Amino acid sequence: MTVLESKLIFIYKKVSSFLKKYFRNKYWTAFIVFIIWVSFFDNNSLIRQVQRKYQIVKLNKEINYYRKELEKTKQEEKALKYSDEYFEKFVRETYLLKKPDEVLYIFSESKN
Repeated sequence: MTVLESKLIFIYKKVSSFLKKYFRNKYWTAFIVFIIWVSFFDNNSLIRQVQRKYQIVKLNKEINYYRKELEKTKQEEKALKYSDEYFEKFVRETYLLKKPDEVLYIFSESKN
């Protein structure tokens, strides 16, 4: 018998004695089964809780993003309502409108 085989036999005996010692008690066995069930198989398992927390964080980031966008849109709406210069600038840039005596040059950005 080699040294490796003797070490494996020793480890096997230690593990089997540990398992026999603790799984002989039905309460300990029930507790272990309960922990495994709650951790992996239940509807509110630890894995699903972590997934839900990640989803909540992601949704909160989206909420904050859309709140900021809403604020920007409200400010732009106020500026468009009360400022004729800003309204003219916005319409010219967005819809490419021009005055009758103007020439309009459009530059596009290439993605090369």
